[in-house]
Order: sequence, then structure tokens, then C-alpha cells
Amino acid sequence: MVIKGKLFLRSLAGLIDGMVVLLPAYMLLSVMEIGNILYQLLPQLLFVVYNAVSITSFGGKTIGKYFAGLSVYTEENGLLNLGAREMGKMLYFLPNVGVVFVCISLLMLGSTKQSLHDRIGRSKVLLDRERKEIERVDEYGHRVSR
Repeated sequence: MVIKGKLFLRSLAGLIDGMVVLLPAYMLLSVMEIGNILYQLLPQLLFVVYNAVSITSFGGKTIGKYFAGLSVYTEENGLLNLGAREMGKMLYFLPNVGVVFVCISLLMLGSTKQSLHDRIGRSKVLLDRERKEIERVDEYGHRVSR
């Protein structure tokens, strides 16, 4: 039951984040009558930057994840893993083959509880209560996992 609920929350968070970043970007580019390549590339790059900045600045949360009660968790807490995770999302937007990567990601999410971009970035998306159970901080402010 928790898995189905978490899948729903992840979908909700993605929808909110898409509405915050992708929808306004596409609308603005349409009004400005920007060319085809920028129209396809710029919103996705903005989405990657938005996710990377939000997750590093706000404790693993984007606006969507905040409202869904989720956060991104990585053991190493490194910018390299986060960058790889977010760039992995660009696979979903590739022309013609992006749908294949989305299907692979959904299959992985159903079986391993990690999407393709989570696996690439060595991360997990956790409910806030799951993260609190996993993560403790020692007296020096360092993260200590159980």
C-alpha cells in the first residue's frame, strides 16, 4: 500500500514541478515565437537546473516534493550524483526514443522502487518520515545512516 501511495505522490510532485517550470517555459516560448530547437531544449534545461538548485538548496525537495511530503536522498550527498540524476531526466525528452526511456523508468519504478534517473544518480525518493528514520545527524553535524 505504501508503494502505490508513494508512486501517486511522486506523480503528483512531478506534475506540480512541471506546472511550475515546464508549462510557463513552453507558454513563454510560444508567445515569443522562438525557433524549434530552443523550443524543445530550453524548457528541459530549465527543468534540470530547477531540480538541481531546489534539491541542493532545500534539503532534497522541489516545490512538488515539498507539497507531496517527499525528498531526494543520496548516501554520498554529492553534487556529481545529483547532476547525473538530473541529466538522466533529459533521456525522457529525447525525440523518438524518450518514450522508451520513460517506459523503462516506469518498469524499474514498479520493480525496484527506483526510477532510471534515480538509479543513474544513486538516489532514492523517500517519504519525509522514511528519511527521518534513515538519517540521523551526529554532534558534529555529519549525516549518519543506520
